[in-house]
Amino acid sequence: MNTADQNALLTIALLAAFADGSKADAERAEIRRVAESLGDTQINMAALYQDVLLKRATVASAAAALSAPELRQLAFELAVGVCDADGLRNEAETRFLAELGQTLGLTLPQIAEPAATADALATMPLQDIV
Repeated sequence: MNTADQNALLTIALLAAFADGSKADAERAEIRRVAESLGDTQINMAALYQDVLLKRATVASAAAALSAPELRQLAFELAVGVCDADGLRNEAETRFLAELGQTLGLTLPQIAEPAATADALATMPLQDIV
Protein backbone atom coordinates (compact mmCIF):
# COMPACT_ATOMS: atom_id res chain seq x y z
CA MET A 1 0.00 0.00 0.00
CA ASN A 2 1.48 3.32 -1.03
CA THR A 3 1.10 6.78 0.51
CA ALA A 4 -1.64 7.75 -1.97
CA ASP A 5 -3.65 4.68 -0.92
CA GLN A 6 -3.17 5.52 2.77
CA ASN A 7 -4.20 9.11 2.12
CA ALA A 8 -7.34 7.98 0.27
CA LEU A 9 -8.31 5.50 3.01
CA LEU A 10 -7.93 8.13 5.72
CA THR A 11 -9.82 10.68 3.63
CA ILE A 12 -12.73 8.26 3.24
CA ALA A 13 -12.66 7.52 6.98
CA LEU A 14 -12.76 11.25 7.76
CA LEU A 15 -15.59 11.81 5.27
CA ALA A 16 -17.50 9.00 7.01
CA ALA A 17 -16.97 10.67 10.38
CA PHE A 18 -18.47 13.91 9.09
CA ALA A 19 -21.34 12.25 7.20
CA ASP A 20 -23.80 12.77 10.06
CA GLY A 21 -22.75 16.33 10.80
CA SER A 22 -21.72 15.57 14.38
CA LYS A 23 -18.32 15.28 16.02
CA ALA A 24 -18.35 12.21 18.23
CA ASP A 25 -15.35 11.22 20.33
CA ALA A 26 -15.95 7.57 19.38
CA GLU A 27 -15.58 8.45 15.69
CA ARG A 28 -12.38 10.38 16.40
CA ALA A 29 -11.02 7.36 18.25
CA GLU A 30 -11.92 5.12 15.32
CA ILE A 31 -10.10 7.47 12.92
CA ARG A 32 -7.00 7.21 15.12
CA ARG A 33 -7.31 3.42 15.14
CA VAL A 34 -7.58 3.40 11.33
CA ALA A 35 -4.51 5.62 11.01
CA GLU A 36 -2.53 3.39 13.37
CA SER A 37 -3.60 0.26 11.51
CA LEU A 38 -2.12 1.63 8.30
CA GLY A 39 1.33 1.54 9.86
CA ASP A 40 4.02 4.15 9.43
CA THR A 41 2.40 6.82 7.28
CA GLN A 42 3.77 10.09 6.02
CA ILE A 43 0.27 11.60 6.03
CA ASN A 44 -0.23 15.05 7.52
CA MET A 45 -3.49 14.38 9.39
CA ALA A 46 -4.08 18.05 10.15
CA ALA A 47 -3.91 18.93 6.46
CA LEU A 48 -6.10 15.98 5.53
CA TYR A 49 -8.67 16.98 8.16
CA GLN A 50 -8.64 20.52 6.77
CA ASP A 51 -9.13 19.25 3.19
CA VAL A 52 -12.20 17.29 4.30
CA LEU A 53 -13.66 20.14 6.35
CA LEU A 54 -13.16 22.64 3.54
CA LYS A 55 -14.59 20.16 1.01
CA ARG A 56 -11.41 20.04 -1.04
CA ALA A 57 -11.52 16.25 -0.67
CA THR A 58 -14.45 14.26 -2.01
CA VAL A 59 -15.61 10.67 -2.06
CA ALA A 60 -14.97 10.58 -5.80
CA SER A 61 -11.41 11.92 -5.59
CA ALA A 62 -10.49 9.61 -2.71
CA ALA A 63 -12.04 6.56 -4.40
CA ALA A 64 -10.20 7.33 -7.64
CA ALA A 65 -6.88 7.37 -5.77
CA LEU A 66 -7.23 3.76 -4.54
CA SER A 67 -4.99 1.47 -6.55
CA ALA A 68 -6.65 -1.93 -6.06
CA PRO A 69 -10.12 -3.47 -5.69
CA GLU A 70 -9.15 -4.85 -2.27
CA LEU A 71 -8.42 -1.31 -1.09
CA ARG A 72 -11.85 -0.17 -2.30
CA GLN A 73 -13.46 -2.88 -0.19
CA LEU A 74 -11.25 -1.97 2.76
CA ALA A 75 -12.19 1.71 2.39
CA PHE A 76 -15.87 0.81 2.55
CA GLU A 77 -15.46 -1.42 5.58
CA LEU A 78 -13.41 1.22 7.40
CA ALA A 79 -16.13 3.79 6.64
CA VAL A 80 -18.80 1.48 8.06
CA GLY A 81 -16.72 1.14 11.22
CA VAL A 82 -16.34 4.90 11.56
CA CYS A 83 -20.05 5.54 10.94
CA ASP A 84 -21.02 2.92 13.52
CA ALA A 85 -18.42 3.95 16.12
CA ASP A 86 -20.94 6.20 17.90
CA GLY A 87 -23.87 3.80 17.60
CA LEU A 88 -26.11 2.55 14.83
CA ARG A 89 -25.82 4.69 11.75
CA ASN A 90 -28.42 7.31 11.00
CA GLU A 91 -30.03 8.28 7.71
CA ALA A 92 -27.23 10.65 6.67
CA GLU A 93 -24.58 8.00 7.32
CA THR A 94 -26.62 5.39 5.46
CA ARG A 95 -26.85 7.72 2.44
CA PHE A 96 -23.12 8.38 2.65
CA LEU A 97 -22.31 4.67 2.69
CA ALA A 98 -24.63 4.00 -0.26
CA GLU A 99 -22.92 6.76 -2.25
CA LEU A 100 -19.50 5.53 -1.20
CA GLY A 101 -20.25 1.93 -2.19
CA GLN A 102 -21.50 3.05 -5.59
CA THR A 103 -18.54 5.37 -6.15
CA LEU A 104 -16.12 2.60 -5.19
CA GLY A 105 -17.79 0.32 -7.74
CA LEU A 106 -18.77 -2.29 -5.15
CA THR A 107 -21.51 -4.85 -5.70
CA LEU A 108 -24.59 -4.96 -3.50
CA PRO A 109 -23.28 -7.95 -1.49
CA GLN A 110 -19.95 -6.13 -0.96
CA ILE A 111 -21.93 -3.21 0.47
CA ALA A 112 -24.62 -5.06 2.40
CA GLU A 113 -22.47 -7.68 4.15
CA PRO A 114 -20.16 -5.33 6.09
CA ALA A 115 -23.11 -3.12 7.03
CA ALA A 116 -25.15 -6.08 8.27
CA THR A 117 -22.21 -7.44 10.25
CA ALA A 118 -21.62 -4.05 11.86
CA ASP A 119 -25.32 -3.76 12.72
CA ALA A 120 -25.32 -7.20 14.31
CA LEU A 121 -22.30 -6.32 16.43
CA ALA A 122 -23.71 -2.94 17.43
CA THR A 123 -26.99 -4.46 18.63
CA MET A 124 -25.55 -7.58 20.28
CA PRO A 125 -26.10 -7.73 24.05
CA LEU A 126 -22.85 -7.21 25.97
CA GLN A 127 -23.00 -10.61 27.66
CA ASP A 128 -22.82 -12.21 24.18
CA ILE A 129 -19.65 -10.29 23.35
CA VAL A 130 -17.68 -10.97 26.53
